Amino acid sequence: PDVDETRQQDNPSAHRSFHPDQHAPDKGPGRKVSKEEAGNPHGRPVKSTSDRGEEQSKTRSDEKGMHDTGPKGRSQRPSGTRDASATTGVDPQDPPSNRRAR
Repeated sequence: PDVDETRQQDNPSAHRSFHPDQHAPDKGPGRKVSKEEAGNPHGRPVKSTSDRGEEQSKTRSDEKGMHDTGPKGRSQRPSGTRDASATTGVDPQDPPSNRRAR
């Protein structure tokens, strides 16, 4: 089909997708819940021992090579940058003055 053409092709499956009450079969009986699944199958909930992300970001703000740029956007999510001293790769390229002579 021509992508610049303005008419839209018929798509009968779209109508079926958005009108399941007319086109879908009736629901079945469902499944039987086993004895093992009944109640709370995953055991007791566990209390988290780590800090929330907001708290972790406050304590990590003094890490070498990391720079806080403050909250960004409508959501005010924290943001930041890093320089070569925060890179763990081989031969970081920034800043040039800290590179070894070869």
